Amino acid sequence: MTAALLGSSEEPPRKPVAAAPSPPPPPLAERDRLEKRAKPKAEPKKRKPPEKRPNLKVRIDRNAASPVAVTVASAGISAPVIPLGLKPNGKIEVPEDISEAGWRAGGPEPGERGAAMITAHVNGGGRDGAFANLAAVGKGDEIRVRRRDQTTVAFAVERTEQVPKDSFPTQRVYGKTPMPTLRLVTCGGGFDSGTGHYRDNLIVYARRLPS
Repeated sequence: MTAALLGSSEEPPRKPVAAAPSPPPPPLAERDRLEKRAKPKAEPKKRKPPEKRPNLKVRIDRNAASPVAVTVASAGISAPVIPLGLKPNGKIEVPEDISEAGWRAGGPEPGERGAAMITAHVNGGGRDGAFANLAAVGKGDEIRVRRRDQTTVAFAVERTEQVPKDSFPTQRVYGKTPMPTLRLVTCGGGFDSGTGHYRDNLIVYARRLPS
């Protein structure tokens, strides 16, 4: 047996050192926060400037030209307009020609401040009158009135009503309004063979459109 030499540089075998354990991953919420911080911020989108809309207002004419024609395309109405006066009893005259409409010349011209009124027959002599289809007019329909100076003013229907002739709403039809308005009037309801007239009036109320 050989004895070991004193002073030998040989060292006894060492125990293997275990590697340090890896730190646990951060919680999911913390990881998402760190990832978001690391990502570059997206540039804010440039906003488009708002589109400029035309500033439309309801115009009030002064000394407007008198009306010469009225059209309601939705109801197939198109008729010339003539000026009308008042009868001795205070009621408005009616056109002799049933194909014509009449404007109350003593009131505002269409487009001026106040309520302009145009009236026409529904029928006569076995023929349709200028306002034969007035009952077909509904809310939102457009009424166009051409004037003697070749300008045109447009109105939108607000409502219609049918009333007995002996309860005609004079104030609602002829009363003053702060803005330009229009009334279309014709006969309606049942026909009274004794008097030869219809029992009711059909009235269309309209306001001027912005322009």
